[in-house]
Amino acid sequence: MPRLLLITFHYPPRPTIGALRPGALAKYLPQSGWEVLVVAPRVPEGPRPPARVVETAYHDALEKWKTRIGLDPHRALHAQLNLSVATEPRTMRFHTQVIHRLKSVLTYPDLTMGWVPFAIEAIKKIDVPIDAILSTAPPITTHVIAREARSILKCPWIADFRDLWAMNLDNPNGALFRMLDRSLEKRWLGAADALVTVSRPWADRLQESYPHKPVRVITNGFDPEDFAGCSTPRSPYFSISYTGQLYAGRRDPTALFEVVHELIEEKIMARADMRIRFYGPIEPWMKPLIERYDLRGVVEVQGSIERRDALKRQQESQILLLLGWANPREIGQHTGKLFEYFGSRRPILAVGGVAGVLTEVLEETGAGVHALSKAQLRQFLIEAYGEFRERGEVRFRGNETAIMKYTHQVMARNFAELLDAHCQRFLCGARGVPAPRHI
Repeated sequence: MPRLLLITFHYPPRPTIGALRPGALAKYLPQSGWEVLVVAPRVPEGPRPPARVVETAYHDALEKWKTRIGLDPHRALHAQLNLSVATEPRTMRFHTQVIHRLKSVLTYPDLTMGWVPFAIEAIKKIDVPIDAILSTAPPITTHVIAREARSILKCPWIADFRDLWAMNLDNPNGALFRMLDRSLEKRWLGAADALVTVSRPWADRLQESYPHKPVRVITNGFDPEDFAGCSTPRSPYFSISYTGQLYAGRRDPTALFEVVHELIEEKIMARADMRIRFYGPIEPWMKPLIERYDLRGVVEVQGSIERRDALKRQQESQILLLLGWANPREIGQHTGKLFEYFGSRRPILAVGGVAGVLTEVLEETGAGVHALSKAQLRQFLIEAYGEFRERGEVRFRGNETAIMKYTHQVMARNFAELLDAHCQRFLCGARGVPAPRHI
């Protein structure tokens, strides 16, 4: 069985969305004929896929700078310096802007670059043959490490972008840094044999920058085993639940709050029936927003919870909420949370953003609606609430055949096909034999 070296900063049981894709590959690639060896920074104790993991040390660049100036390396600067935070989504106080810009300078190009020497040293000590390398980013550090690993191990390297870096439309840095990002990315990816990303618009951006490299779309997915045997009863409320981050308001629930407030005022919805629940890091602007729309007791901000509890909250909900990305130019982002919601088999309501891949996948699967206008959002809520009052629940109408195209098993098979093809091409090149024309 060929062996893959998977380089990832996030890995289960680390409680981040970025750990799901590499964890799924470690779990399911063996079913497609690939053994997986993982290199990652030390991860917490807890359940993880049955793959061998080489855990390394890691130095956080920002923590080192905090220590140098006498601050607690593990606490946020705002808390230590008693600085105020923004109370409006997508806004930032001047001192916060200064701190973010300073962090960008001190940790450029990425605050995880302190991991590079430890990972490379660990790769040099690997005592088994490696047939291919897969690095998954963010952070971009994984691709930096993979570039060196390819030179050490002499095998093909696939660079996977769960999010874009140099071509990220939400890059907060100035023009100089964006130019440097593009230059560094091109230098680092020069040795990559193929690129992968999660949507067609993002793949098109990569292909434009790297016209001579194969670029493949492999979407995120969900693991049916996470939901097997679950029989969580529906909540007695008309519950709308969001599990995840709000990214300083780049995912903004204002439109939902406005419409719900109006429907309650018009007595189309009953306040006592409603619960809008947020599970994830608490944003300081959420409380003022809730008060502005008089939704105290309706909107609940619960904070972060463990993933198994988040899955239960999803399955008991009447509706699952997704928030589109605030950038009006970004049509290529469908969060990994979308696919996890598929596993919960609950109706999905996406609010905000623009028509793009999120809209297309919801239409393809029938799993929910992307409300792109106030009128569309209002109509969806009125119909769903009416069904809840009549039946006690909002039915899920997803197309099972379409949904099952987005499992982790399918994702792993797609990666295995790509790895098989590039290993064949690499071996042909090493032997002086013409490589296959199409991959």
